[in-house]
Amino acid sequence: MRVKEKNNAKTAPSSDEKRIVLQPTVVVLATYILLLLSKIIDLTLINRDNEYMSVVILQMMIFLIPAAVWCRFSGERYIRSLRIRPIKANSVLIIIAAALLMTSGGILLSLLFGGLESLSANFSLYNTFVSKDDGTAPIKLYLILAYAVLPAIGEEFVYRGILCHEYEKGGVMRAIALSSLFFALLHFDVKNLPVYLFAGAILAITMYATRSLLGAVIAHFLYNLFGLFGQPYINTFYNITGSTEFFVFILGFVFLGSAALFCGEASRLYRIYLARSYPSSYRTPEIKGFENIRNSYIEVLTKPSAIACYALYIVTVIVVLIRS
Repeated sequence: MRVKEKNNAKTAPSSDEKRIVLQPTVVVLATYILLLLSKIIDLTLINRDNEYMSVVILQMMIFLIPAAVWCRFSGERYIRSLRIRPIKANSVLIIIAAALLMTSGGILLSLLFGGLESLSANFSLYNTFVSKDDGTAPIKLYLILAYAVLPAIGEEFVYRGILCHEYEKGGVMRAIALSSLFFALLHFDVKNLPVYLFAGAILAITMYATRSLLGAVIAHFLYNLFGLFGQPYINTFYNITGSTEFFVFILGFVFLGSAALFCGEASRLYRIYLARSYPSSYRTPEIKGFENIRNSYIEVLTKPSAIACYALYIVTVIVVLIRS
C-alpha cells in the first residue's frame, strides 16, 4: 500500500508544474504597449490645461503597472532580490563617470548616425513628450520630476532591476546584453538605437559595479538632467569651437577621459569587494558552456513575447517613417 502511494506521489503534478511561467519579455511587451497607448492619449485625449500632471501619470502607468504585476506574481520576497539598496560613498565617482560617459558617447553616436542636425534636437521622451521650459521655478521642478526623475526610476526598475535579475542565470554578460537590447527598443527610434544600446550597457554595468539599482537610477537621472537642460547648449558650443573636427576632438577627449575613470572606478570597487570578501551581488550562472549560453540567448530572443516586441517595434517605426 505504501509503495502504491509512493508511485502515485511521483505521478501527481506538483504545484510548481501547474504554475504558469511567464517570460520577462512579457513585462517588456507590456511597457511597449502602454507607451504606445500613451502616445495616442497624449495626441488625442490630454487636456492641455492639465498637461503636466497627465505626463506624470502616463509615465507612472507605463512602468508601474507592469512592474507591480510582475513583482506580485513573483512572490513577496522578489523585490528584495532587485538590489534596491542605498549607494555607498565610494560609488559616487563611478556614477558621475557613467553619466559623463553616456552623455559624451551619446552625442558622438548621434553625430555619427544622425549628423549635425541631431545637435539642435529638442529633448523629448520617447519622441512623444516634449519638454517646454518657460524659465519659471515651478516648471523647472516639474520638468526635473517628469523628464528626469520618473523615467530614471521607472526604466531602471524594469530594465535593470527585473530584466537583469531574470537573465543572470545565463551570466552577467547575457543580462547586460538582453536588458540593453530591450531598453533600446523601448524608445522606438532607429536613428538613436546605438545611443540607447550604449546607455543601457553602461547603466547595467553601473548597477553591477555599485551593487545597487539606485546607482543606475542616479546615473540615469544625471544623464536625463543633462539632456533636459544641457542639450540646448550643445549647438551653441559647436558654433564656438568653429569646426566639426575640433568639436569632435573635445567630445572624444571627454569620452575617453570618462571611460578611463569609469573603468578605473569599477576595477577599484571590485578590488574592495574582493579584499573584504563581499559575496557576489548576482546569482551564480545556472547555464554554463559556450553552446548552452548561446542557445539561452536564442531561446530568450525567440520567445513569442519577444517576437511580439520586435513586431511592435518594426510596425511603429514604419508608421512613423510613413507619417514623416
